[in-house]
Amino acid sequence: MMTRQYNQTKRNNIVGATIIGFVMMLIMAVPPAAVSSDKNSRIPKISEILHNNGFQTLLFALDATSLTAVLDENKVVLFAPTDDVFQATADALGCQDVEELATRLLNTPVGDTNALAYVLTYHASLGRYKNDYDVLSAGELQMVSGDTVTAGVNANGLYVKGIVNETASAVTTEIFRAKRTSAVYGIDQILLPIDPTGICD
Repeated sequence: MMTRQYNQTKRNNIVGATIIGFVMMLIMAVPPAAVSSDKNSRIPKISEILHNNGFQTLLFALDATSLTAVLDENKVVLFAPTDDVFQATADALGCQDVEELATRLLNTPVGDTNALAYVLTYHASLGRYKNDYDVLSAGELQMVSGDTVTAGVNANGLYVKGIVNETASAVTTEIFRAKRTSAVYGIDQILLPIDPTGICD
């Protein structure tokens, strides 16, 4: 009787050890990214969001003015015109392409900076906002350029509006979350603190 119980216990131990070993093999076979939780997943930098989501023209302009690292390393709300918006703006201003528009702005002085850097910093607001409501119900947002944009909600949804813009710019894409509690809002116009008319004449 005791021999039978001993053998049964031994078999149970072997089966248990086999199952544990099999489970361990499965765990070791799964890539770390697959078992990591969402909380531990890597949050992208602003530059990575721009590169991967249709904002490469904006990223090119930020690189040209040495502003990319500044945005990546700070808490920022960035209003980001898409590549199509930059192309449409270049066409409307009579520029050959977005590269000519960027070059003309880069070579146009505004105070102690250039027009390209001035326009780009007019799209970024430093600081930490708890949520989207804080950003878009603020009424006015202080931008890095030193000027303000108006923000809120209208019949078309969330919007921001520059000083010189005739109409408000709609927030057109999903809101992208970035490192350091930053956020990127896709918009359908370039926010204008200055009038660019004649820039490509």
